[in-house]
Amino acid sequence: MDPRIEAAIYVAMGLLIVGISAATLSPAGEQTMVSEVVSEGDPPHDATVMDASELPRPARLTVDEVIRRGSTTLSTYDDYSAVETLRGYRFIRTDENVFYIRTTSADGSGGLFEGIARDSILAIGGILIGTGLFRRAQRADPLTLIALPAGAVVTLSSVNALAAPTLSIIAWPGKTSFGLAAGVPVLTGLALRQRDYYTGVVALVTALLSVAVLLVGNALSALYLLAPLVVLGLPGVGFGWWVGKRGAERS
Repeated sequence: MDPRIEAAIYVAMGLLIVGISAATLSPAGEQTMVSEVVSEGDPPHDATVMDASELPRPARLTVDEVIRRGSTTLSTYDDYSAVETLRGYRFIRTDENVFYIRTTSADGSGGLFEGIARDSILAIGGILIGTGLFRRAQRADPLTLIALPAGAVVTLSSVNALAAPTLSIIAWPGKTSFGLAAGVPVLTGLALRQRDYYTGVVALVTALLSVAVLLVGNALSALYLLAPLVVLGLPGVGFGWWVGKRGAERS
């Protein structure tokens, strides 16, 4: 097969996987919140009372719905402004009365497992895109090998940035560490198949860089590093071996 066609197939598959994952799965940081009326009536004398008319419009509309229905669900992404205003326990005065409203998470794990699945699939798509660039170049040097983990990092960062209501809620070091770690098994499989010491060194450096980036973050979970290695470990090594075999057959 022509290298350009093969590269285009990898890229097209990667983009398809990224699109499906972004459209169907929720980001790791997104949570479902429940806002509900706990009680109504005169608040304690030392309580801080918020006037509903002075709330931002999204929060004011949410308060109206909570009072009308008794409770409602919110997303920390889609309803970011309302959640940030109402999160926790709030005494809110309306024209009718003072309502004690509680807004707390309905997700015990915060959508953790779905988020890990989403990021893993995004990383796979990014690696496929990087593999397309690698196969198009038809050589193993630092610029082409780094395309594998770089594809995962760029895909994870860009897709999560597009989905987030504000960039400040994204754990950038965590996403970078996740993407780098996702590329390590593929590079390892490639090195094993080609018996290439140089590619093995690149895989090791990528792994160390993933750890270093994770440590830069403020108390980030080790899951950013472990999840891609566990979920994508064996499949990644197998894919890297297959890509290396294709390269050996072509040469």
